Amino acid sequence: MPSRVELTVRSNETQLIGEPTGEFSDVVLFFGIIDILQDYDISKKLEHAYKSFQYDSTSISAVDPKVYSKRFKDFMFRVFADDS
Repeated sequence: MPSRVELTVRSNETQLIGEPTGEFSDVVLFFGIIDILQDYDISKKLEHAYKSFQYDSTSISAVDPKVYSKRFKDFMFRVFADDS
């Protein structure tokens, strides 16, 4: 999938998307979604509960599939914005 990306600079390690620099490059993207192979069963629910005590519950990977789906789509729309 041919695409263009804009170089960004993050102010800290926890920031997901950095500040735009205005410098663009052509790239070819390859990605796949493999999380469909993982069931959200009792072990994942327990993992989510355990990690929620230590971290922000919205930032951990073991979340309900509907939450994961929304978070993934929101991230993709932020990262792959229109050229306009």
